[in-house]
Amino acid sequence: MITRTQAHIIRHRPKIIALVALITSGLSPIALARAVPYAIIRAGSGVSVAIGSLDQNYQETSNGSVLDKETGSIPLISFGASSVSGNPQGGLYWRIQGRSARGNTTYNGQTLGGTPVQTTTANTIFDINGRLGFATGIGRHMALMPYFEMGEHHWRRNIGSGQGAGGIEHYTNGYLGGGLLWEIALNRRWVLALHGMAGYTFGAQITATDPVLVNTSTHQTFYATSSQTLGDSAYESGGLKATYLINRVWRAFIRVDAVHFRYGASTPIPLFTTTGSGEPGFYEPNSQTTQVVITVGSGARF
Repeated sequence: MITRTQAHIIRHRPKIIALVALITSGLSPIALARAVPYAIIRAGSGVSVAIGSLDQNYQETSNGSVLDKETGSIPLISFGASSVSGNPQGGLYWRIQGRSARGNTTYNGQTLGGTPVQTTTANTIFDINGRLGFATGIGRHMALMPYFEMGEHHWRRNIGSGQGAGGIEHYTNGYLGGGLLWEIALNRRWVLALHGMAGYTFGAQITATDPVLVNTSTHQTFYATSSQTLGDSAYESGGLKATYLINRVWRAFIRVDAVHFRYGASTPIPLFTTTGSGEPGFYEPNSQTTQVVITVGSGARF
C-alpha cells in the first residue's frame, strides 16, 4: 500500500531528479568547466627564462622598535616550465619555477654591542616552487586556475663581510598555500594574468656561521655554528604578468611579483673562540621580509 507521502514523491520524482541534477552541476567545477582559450594555453605552456631584479626589504624588530634594515635591489635570473591543458572539459595546470639572485644591499642597524652602523650586506637568494591546479575556461576569452603551491626559500646573508655588525647567516624555510590565477586573452597576441596566494611557512630556521663578533679590546674573534628554529608564519604572494605571443612557438613577457612573510625570534645562539671559550651569545629577533621581483623574459612551447 502506497502512503500519501510516497505518492507525492512519486508524482514529483522527475522534478526532484532535475533539481538534484541542477544543484549537483552547479556545485561541481568539473561540470561547469570548459576549454581554456587557445591564446592562454600558448601563453602558459612551455619553458621560459627571465632576468630582472629583486627588491629586498627586510627588517628586524623588538617590542615594536626597528633594530635594523636590509634594503636594495639585487640582479636576478629565473627559469620555469609550465603547462595548461586544452581539454574541452578543463584540465591540469602545473608550473615549476626556480630563481636565483645575488648582489649587495644596504644594512642600517647596529653591531652586536649596540653601536650604530651602516654597511653593505652580500646576499645570495635562491627560491624554487611548484604549482598544481585545475584550469577551466570562463567565456570565450578568460580562464580561472585554482592551484596548490609549495616551495622553498634560501637566503645567505653576509653582513659587512662578517665583521662587527654580524656574521654569515643562512635563513631557510618552506611554504605552502592555495591560490587563484585569472587570465584574459585581450586579443590574439596579448594575454594578461593576475594571481594571488595565501599560506604558511614551515621549517623556518637560521644557521649562523663565523665570524660574527670581533672584540677590539682583546682582539678575539668569536664564532657561531648553530641552527635555531624561527617558527611558522603567514605567507602571501601576488603578481601581474603580461605576455605577448610572437608566433605559435615563441612568446615574450614582463611580470611583477610580490612576496611577504615573517620569522619569529630564535633562542640564544652561543659564541665561541678558537680556543673554546664562550660568550653569552645573541638571538635572532622577530623579522619580516617583503620582496618585489620585476622580470622580463621569453619562452617557447614544448
